[in-house]
Amino acid sequence: MKISLLFLTSLLPLFICAPVVHSADIYVEYQMTGITNTPVNSKMYGKNGNLRTETTMSMGGKQMSTTTLMLKSSPNVAYVFNSLTKTYTEVKVNPKAAIKDVAIKILGKEKVGNYNCTHVKMTADGKSWDAWFTKDLPSFDSPISGNSEWGSQKVMNELKSKGVTGMMAKVVFLTPGAKAKTVTMQLTKYESKMLSNSLFTLPAGYKKSSVTLDPEKMKNMTLEQKKELMMKMMKEQQLKH
Repeated sequence: MKISLLFLTSLLPLFICAPVVHSADIYVEYQMTGITNTPVNSKMYGKNGNLRTETTMSMGGKQMSTTTLMLKSSPNVAYVFNSLTKTYTEVKVNPKAAIKDVAIKILGKEKVGNYNCTHVKMTADGKSWDAWFTKDLPSFDSPISGNSEWGSQKVMNELKSKGVTGMMAKVVFLTPGAKAKTVTMQLTKYESKMLSNSLFTLPAGYKKSSVTLDPEKMKNMTLEQKKELMMKMMKEQQLKH
């Protein structure tokens, strides 16, 4: 489960790196398929450069909700909250380790739901995914917008140079690992409305996990070290029940 949550967190930059942003508060909903046997619903809130996502999925007959915060004030950390254990885990995000080189190929104009989109294939660091951007909707200011250190800023510049702007309405790609799965994430709702500042604060009553996840360091870990880290996280969660 924890791997799935981290994977969902890694998706966020893909959806917030569109090259044109506006300052209005935004609420959007996405539906993801390919991660679990049933669709996963995700809500995103954007305000003043801060981003909040709420993801709900079914696990063992129970509904589990996970909240992730990415704040403009601390763009190098994502905070992932676990509703079952009332804890939050800090996931380090290294801007210089983000996408370094990207190739973008425009495949044409297509319709995604009610939106007119530009279909592009994006390739970076040996991975590729298909994305559909729509100019029918503006994207929103995010924790990485305008930050030149982020590799994602390079993606924005490359998209803009090819005339691709607006909100990402859909993305399709393969999950990493030996048992690769096709994951689709598609926009299902978009609203521009005033949001409360309280949505972008750490929830009361939650405690920080003793484990801080650093994806870059995990790349260099042995299989045994990764297992040890996961066991530590599982043991910590069991103690909280």
